[in-house]
Order: sequence, then C-alpha cells, then structure tokens
Amino acid sequence: MAFVKDDPAKSASLAAAIQKLTDAHKDKDLRSFVVYVGGQELQPAIDKVAQEKKITIPLTFLAEGAKSNALGAYKINPEAKNTVMLYSKKNVQSTFVNVDQKSWADVEKATAQMLGK
Repeated sequence: MAFVKDDPAKSASLAAAIQKLTDAHKDKDLRSFVVYVGGQELQPAIDKVAQEKKITIPLTFLAEGAKSNALGAYKINPEAKNTVMLYSKKNVQSTFVNVDQKSWADVEKATAQMLGK
C-alpha cells in the first residue's frame, strides 16, 4: 500500500510503477492500492491519472486528508511525500519513505524477497 501526499499528477509515475510491480507478481497474488492524503477534491485528478496511465489498482483518497486517523494508525508521517508499505498476513514487512526513481529498486527488491522470489 502507498500513502501519497503529492497531488495525483505529480505522483503518477509512482502509481504507474506500483501497477507494473503488481502486474509482474500476479502469479504470487500480489495486490496493491494507493491512498492520496487529501479529500474528495482529488477525485477528478485521481481518475485522470488512472485513465491516462491505465492504472487498474485501486486509487483512493482520505476524506479527512492529513487529519485522518488512518495516518496515525499506520504510523505515516503526514509531511512525507509518500510512504510505501509492504505487508503480508497483516504484518508490515518493509516501509519506504519518500520513494523516488532511485529508491524504487529497493521497493522491488523487498517485494521479491517478501514473495519468496
């Protein structure tokens, strides 16, 4: 799962990378979703990114934005640009903060390790 503070257009490449990673590991039943830390005003931009990037994984938003209890429950820093969490059987395996193109390889590696590849 990923929590994203950036607006959907600025973070479209991260959402697309998560989609690609999910597709690459369908045989291992990898599932994913992206949560934007913003209210319903983001919905049109989220829909546009999903359509333009052909993203089929769930993309949603926190109705309460940075004030949402979900951030505290998942120990997400509301100031972070993004947080990607890998979890299996309700246990967090790895957490990555402020993921960019350079650090994306770490997410891919941790995903493969988590899935036993």
